[in-house]
Amino acid sequence: MMKCINLLFILFLLTLSNNFTFAQNQETYTVEGIVKDESGITLPGVNVYVRETRNGVKTDFNGKFSINLEETATLVFSYIGMKTKRVEVNPFDLTNRNLDIVLKEDMELLDEIVVVGYGSQNASDLTGSVSQLKESDDVVRQYNSVDEVLQGRMAGVQVTSNSGQPGSGISVKIRGTNSLRGNNEPLYIVDGIVISSAGEDTNSAFSDGNEDQGVQNGLAGINPRDIESIEVLKDASATAIYGSRGANGVVLITTKKGNKGKAKINAFVNTEVAMISKKIDVLDPQAFAQMTNEVSMMKGQLPKYHINNGQIYGVDGNGSISTVPLTQVNWQDEIYQPGVSTNAQLSASGGTDNTKYYISGGFNDMNGIVENSNMKSGDLRMNLQTKVTDKLKVDGRMSMYYSQGQFAQSGSKGGSSRSFTKSVVNFQPFYEHDAEISDIGLSSPLSFIEDYEDLTQELKLFASMNATYSFNKNFKYQMRAGTNYRSKERSIWYGSNTQKGSQTNGALGISGLSRYSYVVDNLFMFNKNFNKKHRIDAVVGFVVDGVTSTQSNSESENFPVHTLKARAPQLGQTIVTPYTEMTSSELLLSGLGRFSYTYDNKYTLTATMRADGSSKFKSQNQFGYFPSAAAAWHISEENFLKTSDVVSNLKLRASWGLTGNQAITPYQTYDNYGVVYYTDYNNNTIIGAGPNNIGNETLKWETTQQSNVGIDFGLFEGKIYGSFDAFYKTTDDLLQEIMIPTSTGFTSYLTNRGSIENKGIDFMLETVAYSKKDLTITVGGNISVVRSKVLDLGIPEAPVYINGQEQMASYYLGNNISTGTYFKQPANIFMVGQPVGVFWGYQTNGIYQTSEDAANGPSVNGNAPSAGDIAFVDQNGDGNIDASDMTIIGDPNPDFIFGFNTKITYKNLTISALFTGSFGNDIVNGNLLIESDAYQNNKNVRPEAYYNAWRPGVGDASAPRLDHPDATLFTDRIVESGNYLRLSNLTIGYDLPIKSNSISRMNVFFAGRNLFTLTNYSGYDPEVTSFMSDGSIMGVDWNSFPNAKTYSLGLNVTF
Repeated sequence: MMKCINLLFILFLLTLSNNFTFAQNQETYTVEGIVKDESGITLPGVNVYVRETRNGVKTDFNGKFSINLEETATLVFSYIGMKTKRVEVNPFDLTNRNLDIVLKEDMELLDEIVVVGYGSQNASDLTGSVSQLKESDDVVRQYNSVDEVLQGRMAGVQVTSNSGQPGSGISVKIRGTNSLRGNNEPLYIVDGIVISSAGEDTNSAFSDGNEDQGVQNGLAGINPRDIESIEVLKDASATAIYGSRGANGVVLITTKKGNKGKAKINAFVNTEVAMISKKIDVLDPQAFAQMTNEVSMMKGQLPKYHINNGQIYGVDGNGSISTVPLTQVNWQDEIYQPGVSTNAQLSASGGTDNTKYYISGGFNDMNGIVENSNMKSGDLRMNLQTKVTDKLKVDGRMSMYYSQGQFAQSGSKGGSSRSFTKSVVNFQPFYEHDAEISDIGLSSPLSFIEDYEDLTQELKLFASMNATYSFNKNFKYQMRAGTNYRSKERSIWYGSNTQKGSQTNGALGISGLSRYSYVVDNLFMFNKNFNKKHRIDAVVGFVVDGVTSTQSNSESENFPVHTLKARAPQLGQTIVTPYTEMTSSELLLSGLGRFSYTYDNKYTLTATMRADGSSKFKSQNQFGYFPSAAAAWHISEENFLKTSDVVSNLKLRASWGLTGNQAITPYQTYDNYGVVYYTDYNNNTIIGAGPNNIGNETLKWETTQQSNVGIDFGLFEGKIYGSFDAFYKTTDDLLQEIMIPTSTGFTSYLTNRGSIENKGIDFMLETVAYSKKDLTITVGGNISVVRSKVLDLGIPEAPVYINGQEQMASYYLGNNISTGTYFKQPANIFMVGQPVGVFWGYQTNGIYQTSEDAANGPSVNGNAPSAGDIAFVDQNGDGNIDASDMTIIGDPNPDFIFGFNTKITYKNLTISALFTGSFGNDIVNGNLLIESDAYQNNKNVRPEAYYNAWRPGVGDASAPRLDHPDATLFTDRIVESGNYLRLSNLTIGYDLPIKSNSISRMNVFFAGRNLFTLTNYSGYDPEVTSFMSDGSIMGVDWNSFPNAKTYSLGLNVTF
């Protein structure tokens, strides 16, 4: 103050004015006000400071503030998730002494309110690792599945698309592999109610175990265009409140609700064209005929084809040449075709002070890249919130989904002739002129189009009600009740033109799933601020969660009429499996609590506890207890950092907790008996009963212990923000099958044994790279590094060879890949001290180019090698290659996965792009075993398998001789790099200038997905989940259906 007076006094002397009098009378003045959001809700904890001095205050619990000033100043209002606002004030303007500030949401920043388990919290109070989806509606509405939306947009979340078929399954992992039994999918919660996981489907329709029934998406029915927010809970502090279901992470989905105001109607329509993203390079028809002739002569047979002027003629066993040329065909060009899809949605929302609503209806007509791959679906949703009294609020949400689909054949474990995708690649590339499908050959690509069906129909009903009674502004009771019903039937038909159907005169398998679940939550919630510095947020509750599920199966053969295919099960003359139902029920009773204390918006402590009682376990192990504790320090609220012009947000977090897993079918603690079918001497079917398993009364929970440290940061008033987390978790008492003597009547026994660890880092960074006038550019990305390792398996050690060195290790092998000729062995091994599921096969060292080289090499299963054979590495040095020489030849686990996004907005134009990728993982391309075996009968192969094959006098061959004897062995020759970088999404949208009182926005957009992929992988796609429902098989490409790239044009209109 005195400096100001002295300065004015000097100015008075210099200018001879009367300003001294004014300066002498200047005094401090006060500016007061209230801060609200756009809906009128007051905002506590808003930073209010003077831009020139950085001195400031925070709004109180009611959003009010008061600040003393001495001169003209710029007040800055800053709040996480809101756009910063600046207001000029001066001592002469009395109208600015009481301010009413409204802050608008900033979608580029983290939302302030974050949904967590059984409630919500301010982002500033979070102590756990939580990722929130912030993608705009313009991008989200392009997708047909929730899990697709997650891909590449969140650190620590790995999403793998299964195929280009509509409705196909998708694999989601959060922070690595937590279980060795295949259930690594997160828990999905929609509006507070548990729903079926992505991996749930009907049982296999056939009993022979050969047909690979592709998994379909269990999350279908949640329309992404109805979603308001998605939160992913990753560390134990966030997931422990879900107890035995939280070990794999939790995905919280909140659907949209209405806002106060007149009805807002939104109409959306989109047309999409899907095309195969890549084709496999195989021999053209003339090269195939040439190869076949060469192989025939090697076998001492006559050539099978005659080639003349580009035409190919068949040659019979007597050497006679046909006079009619064969019709040449590229099967991939013939079978894979563009699929045109249309989806549309109409929604309406609005409300009054007391009642708000959101209603929507959608329709999808999706067509895949093959003729018999399609799905039609419709969905309805109604969300209603009403204020019954000043103390009672009710939130009701209902949705319905119905679909009918047809799926292309998903492959087989029984051999190449049973697989559609292999047939398209390997089937001979010509056929006789005017031939019928039955004449072209058994299991030709056309056979799988015309004489195969996989039909599904599914109904889903979802309803929830949330009633909240407020005793006062701090204390309330909430009752949540919800139910989820799912009914699905799947019918699979193999006609007589397919390998399976030809053996049985048609085969039909029908499987069904009827699942009903319910949950009732009783919660008491307390939230209160004390003396402006203390804040408590607490919840305690009791949960009842039940499921009743019925799986059904029937199988019949020998159909006198084939034209009706899967639609006439009554025509089957031979009943392989009569209609059978298996019903199971499970119940989970839980008590839970969470307590969070924040002091002065700087320090937060959080503790949670959940106790689960499961009907899956016996009384001695029935209850599991899952605590967590966490702390956070909001450093940017400290005085030494509060005035920083650079750091706008800085928070440290640390947490520890326990979660569980009970991912086993019910009744495993008991000896179960099931129906057994057999025939008597008169070939009559007899129905009996027999044991299905050996029960284990000592079964208990898998338990995952996780520690996490993290940092959230924001720079330059939120123009740069991000987070970094490091975690370490171990899972103990793994639920696993152990091998037992077959004399027991069984091959395995379920028990608890072993442990695994996952450790890694998640990093996310978002920036507003440029923002001025009409142009805004944002850039962001995330990267996740996870290392998974087997710590213990609880089984004896045995000798193995790693890099030529003998060592003792505990291990077991995964399941066989195939039941046919090729790959009739496991690909993965689970070994203590090694990453989860590394590849276990034979290491090779090129091709024996000369007889001398072969003579110096080891024998293979007792047979001496010859020139042109594969040179195997003799790991144990005993001079013979056998199973003891198998070793680690690859790792399916990536070193890191990443996503990179950018968005450019210029006036009404918006361009956004998303890149995703994976680095450091290997893929076993099992299809190469067939595609590289040129000696097989009438099967097409890769060009390099024929042109680069060893032949006498040809040096430095990279492929073995055509008749080499080891074509079926699993070697490192089919292990490839899985690295890739993909443009996953590109969207170009434009808001049309509208001069209409009835239309508030009209947006037209063009979008592309999976537009290009940079990879050295030779298969269809580096994202492979051929065995996504089998946790013992990882990173193996076997019968994978091709992925698709899509182009779409859409229109969105808001009235």
